[in-house]
Amino acid sequence: MNNLGHEYTVLEWYPRRMRLYRKNPQPTSMACYILVLLGASGALGVALFMQHGQGLQPCTLCIIQRYAFIWVGLCSLLALALPFRPVRLVLVITGIFGALGGIAAALRNLWVMAHPDVLCGRDPLELFLNGLPTAERFPEVFIASGLCSAPIPPLLGLSLPTWSLVGLLVLAALLGVGLRRR
Repeated sequence: MNNLGHEYTVLEWYPRRMRLYRKNPQPTSMACYILVLLGASGALGVALFMQHGQGLQPCTLCIIQRYAFIWVGLCSLLALALPFRPVRLVLVITGIFGALGGIAAALRNLWVMAHPDVLCGRDPLELFLNGLPTAERFPEVFIASGLCSAPIPPLLGLSLPTWSLVGLLVLAALLGVGLRRR
């Protein structure tokens, strides 16, 4: 009971904002897109730190995974900026497909690391990737110069392709959740 003799429930006692939060604990689509954008940017930042700060050279599959993170981040940024639901739908679906391409590259990278006798570098795919306009314009980010089978020190106990796989799976899931939310 309060001072006036009225009984109230706990939900009535909370401020109005808290009641709205309690009724709808799922994230909105905008929050999902922001998380995807931050996650993709963070993954690219870690990749660039590992390349320039730690001296690891990216292989062709690493560069494909970078393109996937950029694509997913760009799709989420455009989904944030554009107010039309049909356009957002197309952007989210293409972002999920981009993440699936990066997931395939990460799985192939893990397979190559498990079978070091298989080479994946210095092949036509590397020539194609290194000839793209983005690689010519930003060579410090998009030039593939390493071998996929080269030993890479683990980051927090997991290899970099494993982190990339987990990150792309989470980002694709967040895009899917954002698609379902309004």
